[in-house]
Amino acid sequence: MTDADQRSVHCDEGAASIESSAQAATYLFREHNSALVGYLTSRLQSAQEAKEVAQEAFARLLQLRTPGPFSLFRAYLFKTATNLAIDRLRHRTVRRHVEQRAMFEDLAAGRGECDDPAKQLLARERTDELLGYLQELPPKCRQVFNLHRLDDLPQREVAMRLGISERMVRRYVTYVMVYCRLRLDGMPVEQTRREISL
Repeated sequence: MTDADQRSVHCDEGAASIESSAQAATYLFREHNSALVGYLTSRLQSAQEAKEVAQEAFARLLQLRTPGPFSLFRAYLFKTATNLAIDRLRHRTVRRHVEQRAMFEDLAAGRGECDDPAKQLLARERTDELLGYLQELPPKCRQVFNLHRLDDLPQREVAMRLGISERMVRRYVTYVMVYCRLRLDGMPVEQTRREISL
């Protein structure tokens, strides 16, 4: 894009028509990349992921074949980046949920069944570690967690047995899972207790 083209786009962004998505991407990258990455960093809580999403949004902008007003390209870029960030957050949530479920599978299955002695040992060590972390928790948390996750009782039944709401059952179970995950990741007991609360 020449300096004259750049001035034309900059002076009348709302009405200017850009000949190609490549010109738009070049200009938008130069003028709006840092704002876009900052916006995405606040949504994703990760500068690296924000840069990856911004790069993907620019790549999609480059795939557009229709010329149009500059404001259309800018809106497309930010909307695409927002949608990509939402997708990342959804995937992150699903992945975290799957990881949390897997974290307690051996514990619920009675230390797991595996033919490989090395994997058996690792599973046994992890199970012992998790049992230790469970002992660090308040008795009510352990009781709710044991009934729901290890004894496989539905939340409603756990709530009725203990005289608490289903919402509290969910909160206790979530608290236990997050607590154990942080402890497995090496966070000290006191710091973990400060980081999360019921």
